[in-house]
Amino acid sequence: MGTLGTINKLALNKSFKNKIKKTYLWSIFLKQFDSRHKTVNVLGFQIKYCSYGNFVTLFKDIFVKAEYYFITQKPTPLIIDCGSNIGMSVLFFKIMYPDSEIIAFEPNEAAFSCLETNIGINKLQSVSLHKKALSKKEGRIDFYFDQSNPGSLAMSTFQERMPKQKQTVEAVCLSKFIDRQVDFLKMDVEGAEFGIIEELSKGNKLKYIKQMAIEYHHHIIKDEDRLSTTLKLLEDEGFGYQLEGHLGRPFNENKYQDIMIYAYRKNNSIVPVP
Repeated sequence: MGTLGTINKLALNKSFKNKIKKTYLWSIFLKQFDSRHKTVNVLGFQIKYCSYGNFVTLFKDIFVKAEYYFITQKPTPLIIDCGSNIGMSVLFFKIMYPDSEIIAFEPNEAAFSCLETNIGINKLQSVSLHKKALSKKEGRIDFYFDQSNPGSLAMSTFQERMPKQKQTVEAVCLSKFIDRQVDFLKMDVEGAEFGIIEELSKGNKLKYIKQMAIEYHHHIIKDEDRLSTTLKLLEDEGFGYQLEGHLGRPFNENKYQDIMIYAYRKNNSIVPVP
């Protein structure tokens, strides 16, 4: 508990934006790299990865940029992690809130294997893992991945996002996993986010969620514009939101773009689950 307690104080200090703390995190990470066993030591935790390049990206986004940083006064928050990959986000949440309960979803075999290992070797408690994709309907669905890049961060149920190899995976509806207040919902599902949010809305489950960080993948399918529809679903359920995105120059029409949606319940109230 010593390491978690120490890091928890660091994690809660302005989202790691202090330059000295960022440098400290990077120095620990770089010194502990072991390419032979595909492992790295992060803040005292042993992490197994599929690809070193993907790991570096995850480390930057999740630990240095603190993309999933959130504040709650609840000591045991319930967190749902959609698209966990190797589990860096799970580790980040456990560093912030050691007594949190986490439900994690990852459909890819290689990434899930690392995820399962990382939860086990670091003895993280109250984490339930599901090797399943999330979708607006249940059953077997196509899932696109890259055999040459295990655990790729662009794996998707959309061929347009990952025009490589295809396999079928089991898909489930997220609404079936929500039976009480969800303090934070993280979603990075490479294009499936609209269908998941729509399914939650139809299932009357969005009202049980307090905060969300949704990576919205704009223009995975060119000419398809559904961002306003997604935001309208959130607005109708009482959420406010902030958007973060980057668009290079020169401006090009129909260009793919990652947009972060940070959603929060305006009235800070949750409807109790019957």
